[in-house]
Amino acid sequence: MGYGFFDQDKKEYIITNPYTPTPWINYLGGGDYGGIISHTAGGYSFDGDPRYKRVLRYRYNAIPEDQPGRYIYIRDNKSENYWSASWQPVKRDYDYYKCRHGLGYTAIEQKVDDIKTSITYFVPGNHSMEIWWLRVKNDSAQQRDLGLFTYAEFSFFDAVKDQQNLDWTQQIQQGDFEDNIIYWNAFMKYWDYIFMTSSMPVSSFETSREAFIGSYRDLSNPVVVERGYCDNNEARRANGAGVLNNNITLEAGEEKEIIYLLGTTPDKDISKKEIGNFLKVDRVKSEFFNLKKYWDKYLNKCQVETPDDEMNLMLNTWNPYQCKTTFNWSRFVSLYQLGINRGMGFRDSAQDILGVVHSIPDESKELIIKLLKCQHSKGNAYHLFYPLTGEGSIGEAGEDGSVDWYSDDHLWVILSVTAYIKETGDLAFLEELVPYVDSKKKASVLRHLCQALEFTESHKGKHNLPLAGFADWNDTINLDHGNGTAESVWTGMLYSYVLKEMIDLLQYIKQEELADKYNDYYRKQIGDINKWAWDGSWYLRAFDDNGQVVGSSKCESGKIFLNPQSWSIMAGIIAKENRKKLLESVKKYLNTEYGVVLLYPAYHEYDKSKGGITTYPPGAKENGGIFLHTNPWVMIAEAIEGNGEQAYQYYRQVLPPCRNEIADIYEVEPYVYCQNILGKEHPQFGLGRNSWLTGTAAWMYRAAVYYILGIRPDYDGLIVDPVLPSEWNGFKVRRVIRNKILKIECIRKGEKSIEINGEKISDTNKIKYSRLNKKENNIRVYFN
Repeated sequence: MGYGFFDQDKKEYIITNPYTPTPWINYLGGGDYGGIISHTAGGYSFDGDPRYKRVLRYRYNAIPEDQPGRYIYIRDNKSENYWSASWQPVKRDYDYYKCRHGLGYTAIEQKVDDIKTSITYFVPGNHSMEIWWLRVKNDSAQQRDLGLFTYAEFSFFDAVKDQQNLDWTQQIQQGDFEDNIIYWNAFMKYWDYIFMTSSMPVSSFETSREAFIGSYRDLSNPVVVERGYCDNNEARRANGAGVLNNNITLEAGEEKEIIYLLGTTPDKDISKKEIGNFLKVDRVKSEFFNLKKYWDKYLNKCQVETPDDEMNLMLNTWNPYQCKTTFNWSRFVSLYQLGINRGMGFRDSAQDILGVVHSIPDESKELIIKLLKCQHSKGNAYHLFYPLTGEGSIGEAGEDGSVDWYSDDHLWVILSVTAYIKETGDLAFLEELVPYVDSKKKASVLRHLCQALEFTESHKGKHNLPLAGFADWNDTINLDHGNGTAESVWTGMLYSYVLKEMIDLLQYIKQEELADKYNDYYRKQIGDINKWAWDGSWYLRAFDDNGQVVGSSKCESGKIFLNPQSWSIMAGIIAKENRKKLLESVKKYLNTEYGVVLLYPAYHEYDKSKGGITTYPPGAKENGGIFLHTNPWVMIAEAIEGNGEQAYQYYRQVLPPCRNEIADIYEVEPYVYCQNILGKEHPQFGLGRNSWLTGTAAWMYRAAVYYILGIRPDYDGLIVDPVLPSEWNGFKVRRVIRNKILKIECIRKGEKSIEINGEKISDTNKIKYSRLNKKENNIRVYFN
């Protein structure tokens, strides 16, 4: 069944059927105040931190699904019929329904009983508020008398206490109504206020959820809407709600616009001064224009024109949009990650930077500094941290005495720093001083990176491979059960990869002695990986605490794991003569029509020695599922080997727009990547989950632009080295880098050469920054 389609010109995904298999969501805000909104206005808001400053409440995994949200009820005061302008929660039959998910906004349009409504939800700039911009039009031939009722269910700021300490939180919260504004706060006034207001004079109001809904009712039939007025109740306990009742009269054909504001403020007087301007339609239109302008500027740093329309759609709009969302919130807050216990991931955020550094280098630098502040002086780092408080944790120790640190977290930030410097040329950043999390001592950024390498080098096992710790990238492979001897082959590959990155950087800044030291580390590490971990046709995954291999042809389950195979090529580890055999093994055992599975065969029973991976049934998540984060690494490996056809095939088979017509199988949004898809050994093969917040976004962007199209920055120039399917004759890219605009046309031809502004400058594949002597440069790249 079809549920929607892309409007490429407006950069929107349009949903025309509200009965989607799962809530199809969007994000509001730019990383401070914001939230999640579904296609029927379900979702919640928070200010800076969804754990410690939750604004709206949401009931996860509940029936009825996807409630509550940002609702506006419409009541015909003559007939006493009512409905909700977002379809949910009343779910009245409609003449017309459309949800438009755009970049930073969602608009829901509906027509019921000859009344047209349109609500646009968005966050204006960096302000701690959201706008609900309602337009109501009378399409009938008679005058209509309508009652409008908002509904926003307030949360206690600490979302954990809101769910687990009801005796306290529900006794202390209170509502007030002053100057057309509802305020919600705790009796002690320790925290900011939640406020809600309307651009029209309020006819009546309610601040109590219980009073609004009534006994033994629900959001589909609240007593206040049914009877047509509120009791002007200033609640002194229990559950808070923002209910504003406006009564309007519309002549035949008349339309009115009403602005609602929801947000937080430290002081009532401040809010009264600030929000007045936002209650004017002209100001709202101006803020909405600025929002679109922001996203146009963000996207304009890299635009492509290829023979593949769906690839263009993703690379020019939805993939970079998702990259910014993951940059904002890591894996912290979605409809799957609850914004409570998980926090921002260190390794996650470090990878998310890779998808946005070309568009927002300054913000990327700020996040890198935050990450370095989460590093311990010995080199390892927090696994998770909370953006509002700065609190963090290394990991989680097992009940059997296993260590609590992850073997890979601290290494990822090296990739963030080198990507930032390649993009900007900001070498001075390496000398910037940043404190460690466990001391007042500060060290240069470069020293932080060196310390990360030294931590891994000093935590090796008997095969000279990195100790596994609690886990590596795959959180569910838990092989250390107290002996402290389990080793991760894959972490050794990541380590090798970042050593290469550091060597290149150090050679560029002429620190040859340190570069030579790390080159020795690199050669020794790849030598030991090949000595101990090559299994004949692929690489092992790990050695457990008892020295037993994981990921070998000798294993009954988990014979071949994906990650060591792709990273062996990415890190330059595998011998040339073994590469074809390895990639054929990946395709033979792991590839499926919906993507490449993480391992095969899956584990078919729980095995305590392997840990969390075997808690999943076969084909689910890490146990033989299609963990999409890993798929772009295979594409990169194929591109490095020059296999354009295969890299492109892998890219197409996980491209979200390609799933728009199989939404009943796939279920999640067809405009962003999800984290995982059930694999070939699962009865629901092809079903996706954990959409939006996934490292898939940054790495898919990188695989496509940096390796298939081959446009990637280096320290002294922009590399253009396409690896394309044979039917493509070329493509175009507009790329902004180091304050220069590059209009690049890539043309398949017999020989490699580059022309800059009409002058042939080289037969290499690198555009030197020193050659870009104009603000706007026309470049032709010929490739074979």
